[in-house]
Amino acid sequence: MYYRIPLYKKLDLCLFEYLGVIIDVSRFMPRFLKILSPLWLGFLISCDLAEMDLDNIDFDKWPQQPIQIACFSSAGGGTDTVSRLIASAMEPELGVKINVINRTGARGGAALNYVWRQKRDGYHWGGFSESIIPAPVMGVHTTSSKDWTYFMVAGAPGVISVQTNSKWKSLNDFIEYAKNHPGEIKVAASSTGGIWHTKMLALQNAAGVKFQYMPFQGSRKSITATLTGEVDAVLTSISEQSELIRSQKLLPLAMIEPEDFEFPDYGMIQSAAHEFPGINDVPIKQWLGFALPADTPTPILEKITSAFESAIENESIQEFAQTRMLEIYGFHGQRSQNIASYGERVWTWMLDDLGVTVRSPNAFGIARPE
Repeated sequence: MYYRIPLYKKLDLCLFEYLGVIIDVSRFMPRFLKILSPLWLGFLISCDLAEMDLDNIDFDKWPQQPIQIACFSSAGGGTDTVSRLIASAMEPELGVKINVINRTGARGGAALNYVWRQKRDGYHWGGFSESIIPAPVMGVHTTSSKDWTYFMVAGAPGVISVQTNSKWKSLNDFIEYAKNHPGEIKVAASSTGGIWHTKMLALQNAAGVKFQYMPFQGSRKSITATLTGEVDAVLTSISEQSELIRSQKLLPLAMIEPEDFEFPDYGMIQSAAHEFPGINDVPIKQWLGFALPADTPTPILEKITSAFESAIENESIQEFAQTRMLEIYGFHGQRSQNIASYGERVWTWMLDDLGVTVRSPNAFGIARPE
């Protein structure tokens, strides 16, 4: 059994790599080819199309070489950690090494673009989280949720915290100060347009205050900036802060989620929704996992799915999730696609309404939620 990518799809990948700008030509490529000069067309075809050719893949013997996960976040963060964990658990199932390489930069665009321009042979995955969902409207990449197939391993709720020696000991203290000193409190919430930035905006709007948002590439750097005093507070997942809360280096002020959270051996962390129900207007949950282009050959995706289903039951993943306060999902196929599609509609339009997008969701055919 063999699989062939249409020529215009191959050229689409080359354009991403060689033009130096991110352009989505897939919708008009057949018409575009008719007007290309022979010289330019020859240049495009020369951009290593041999490497794009999938005609020689023997799906029965796939995989036959190591797999690479291009992780969009820095080492030590939640996405990186889960990428390495699921890679280790899937290696025995697939019979090859799965290497995780951190390709940070461009708010996730570096990893997105790298994976997208590879040939569809199943050897290049993206180590992603839900934060890639608003990528098109933030000018990071031109693909949307329909262009990817997702494997969602796990996730955790968001919490806003400060250093334990902070002058704020409760959410009410924190918000009251913010009201009296607009724009003074520095809050780290990972990258612009990401889930933690979005939840920070939700808290800000619901409480009627103004924070000074401090973007960082990943949750780990956001947390480090809080510990060093570079910023005043941090909003990330409870999983990423769990060890620092246990060691009393961080003081959680509130969950930025609809529900309270019972932290083992610590106590109940109240939801900010009790005081500021407006945060519930952002029904987005974290997920950590990986994704491949949706046009990856079906036989390859089937093998990856089978390995993923087995790996999710791995004892090491279950133990890690319990220790780090992660909820195991194991979502793939239509279920993960539905989650990504719904989150995309809600999230991109909310960001657009807040005026922080680069392009309208309409440009990508993303319908406004009813």
